[in-house]
Amino acid sequence: MEKPSTMQRKIYERLSELFMRSGEMPNLSDLAREIGITYMTLQQHLKALAKKGYLSFESRGRGRTPIVRIMRLGIPILGSITAGSLEDRLQEPEGFLALYGGVSQDSFALRVEGESMSDLIQDSDVVILQKQQPRRSGEICAVCVSGSETTLKYVDWQTSGKAQHEVILRPHNPDFPTVSVPASEVEINGLYQGLLRGELINTFYRDVN
Repeated sequence: MEKPSTMQRKIYERLSELFMRSGEMPNLSDLAREIGITYMTLQQHLKALAKKGYLSFESRGRGRTPIVRIMRLGIPILGSITAGSLEDRLQEPEGFLALYGGVSQDSFALRVEGESMSDLIQDSDVVILQKQQPRRSGEICAVCVSGSETTLKYVDWQTSGKAQHEVILRPHNPDFPTVSVPASEVEINGLYQGLLRGELINTFYRDVN
């Protein structure tokens, strides 16, 4: 796919943000004013984005607002994450979940492999996460350990005074062990927001092609 220009990327990202916030495409005249370009210039950029495969642009004739649809939009599924032993599973996006209104642009999804978070989160579920730090100890996060290992666990902070010395990665399933890791080796990739299970996954799934 051909890369968009700086202005085209700005337009595309703003369109995506507004659509994901409300579930509706914004008024194009308002968008042009917000970005600081003319309505005609905006249409030229939208046509260019359509040729590059980022959206579809359907002209409806003089004086009528064109129909614009974003081709690849929603929550990206970034592959799989283990809910078992620590293992690196983050991959390139394999598809998207068509969930829009009220969804943050920082959201992403991962397929669950393993049983350590069952029965709360089961093998083959798709979990939705947001790229932010946990607000309190005990929240479920996608955790990267030592720059390579990724897992889905409850994250408990073990502190001494004001310093965080260790992070405890705790499963939901009592048959799996709790792991203690030095805080300096832990990176939080995402905070758990919810999940899709069974047929709901197929209902909202959109392939990247």
